[in-house]
Amino acid sequence: MLKFLYKKKFYSQFLIRKFISLSVRISNMFDGMKDRKICGCSLVKYVPSLYRETMGATGSQSTCYWTLDRIFKDSVFESTDSFIDVGCGKGRVLAYMLKKHYPCAMTGIELNAEVADFAKKWASKYDNVNIICGNAFELDFNDYNILFMGRPFEPEMFYKFIAKLESELKHPIKLYYWVDQQSGNYLNDRKGWEKLRREKIFISHGLFMFHNPQRYSIWTFSPYEK
Repeated sequence: MLKFLYKKKFYSQFLIRKFISLSVRISNMFDGMKDRKICGCSLVKYVPSLYRETMGATGSQSTCYWTLDRIFKDSVFESTDSFIDVGCGKGRVLAYMLKKHYPCAMTGIELNAEVADFAKKWASKYDNVNIICGNAFELDFNDYNILFMGRPFEPEMFYKFIAKLESELKHPIKLYYWVDQQSGNYLNDRKGWEKLRREKIFISHGLFMFHNPQRYSIWTFSPYEK
């Protein structure tokens, strides 16, 4: 991708901002169409957090399908894998995985009861998808070997969550961390963590997917290396 796309001066221009807004609406339209084929309903609408101040939880915003294509490129999932989306929202990541026919068991955990119920309703027709309404800090992640996080926490809460994983995990995991700009660097050179890939994403299929460039990273963590 051309580097000028990630310079603030470029995407802060008035006409560019107008085109970006139009692009996002078009991307959402395509995403909604894909949602309906998989889920029978749209997962596009953003839901603000009810727990940002009290629990450091962010709102529910569905990740663009084209973005997930980039994040999961070259990824291989086995039937023996157990995948969990931490802060799954309405379940877009799980819908994407169903679309790709990944064979692993899939779980989403969501703090907001109304949002979790929405995800449960459409996911109930899939035997390999489970939605948990609850607090991720109360879950035993030894039941999973692949984690996805679409920035479910503000930075301070993210640091506490990483401490939970480091203190409790008894086996290696793989972590996909989407929108890692604020706190992803916390894992750099941290004992037990190894970065596999980090990349910025802004545009796909000739359309801008977000109003600002975003970044993801992929990590492995081994408790044996602590």
